[in-house]
Amino acid sequence: MNLEYQPETWRDDQNRASAPTPREQTRVLELLGRINYKIIQGKRVYVEVDGVVYKTLYGGYWRSVFTGVEHYLLKCEQVSGSPWADDEREDWIVDLPIAYSNHAWTTNGHSLSYMLSRD
Repeated sequence: MNLEYQPETWRDDQNRASAPTPREQTRVLELLGRINYKIIQGKRVYVEVDGVVYKTLYGGYWRSVFTGVEHYLLKCEQVSGSPWADDEREDWIVDLPIAYSNHAWTTNGHSLSYMLSRD
């Protein structure tokens, strides 16, 4: 499974009508901060996307100084299945892009709030 990071997916034409408000952008940054705080405290944060379980290594945000494009993601390590069976494979570390669509933050079509409020 190769998940390729797609920055700014919430800016696609079909989602333009539901672009995040500044409040929604603040909410996702707060969520990323909470994830990172848990990780710094030594707690593990797991997410499940399409039946695959990932251990979150960190939540990230950055903005290009050249284009202004904003990026939100979860950097994760795949822990379900057998990602370590082939020593040469390195695709068990993946970026799960966070996108805004249908008035909610999602990763790969799954609600971020639901996944992270289950603990």
